[in-house]
Amino acid sequence: MNAPDFTTNPWHGLWRGCLSFISPAVVGAFFLFFLIAMNLTQLYKYRDYAVAGRWKDLEDLFNQSVQLQYLGARVSLANPEQPVVLVDEIKAVHQGGIGSDAVHGGFIAAVADLALGLLGLLHYKDGMTATAQLTVHYLKPFRTSSLQATAITQKVVGNRVFGTVELSNDKGEVCAIAYGALAKGISL
Repeated sequence: MNAPDFTTNPWHGLWRGCLSFISPAVVGAFFLFFLIAMNLTQLYKYRDYAVAGRWKDLEDLFNQSVQLQYLGARVSLANPEQPVVLVDEIKAVHQGGIGSDAVHGGFIAAVADLALGLLGLLHYKDGMTATAQLTVHYLKPFRTSSLQATAITQKVVGNRVFGTVELSNDKGEVCAIAYGALAKGISL
């Protein structure tokens, strides 16, 4: 069997085109979310604020974090049962695709994951939470100047919190819906 010849294979161009969808913003966002380690003292502070219902203090902690500042996002915990993630200004780094002015799907997924994760704050008395599953349905292109994601708990079963996230454009139109589950009761 011969090794594939990527210089003449027509699929090579398609594969390289697919890779071009991965923008530096998405790579950077995932790098920050998963590779920057938060010290345990800070993590315990988040947990303690959530357990005590100190939502404004917790909101401030999130909004001052390097991760959210890098993403250009902020959270609102005014109603912790329906946390909101806001991106007040969509910038070129948030856009993706092949020269598209629409918000990149990977960025939409990262915002949905953040919003879903905020639902776990109400369950921190049982331990920490983490995303166990996330599915994003893209309904229409996000050609917008801002983005809002609102999360709602649908059901709690055992050690899972199931939630829905609606992601809306600057006209209030829902452009994507995410469904996911959080694992709860994770000990540090």
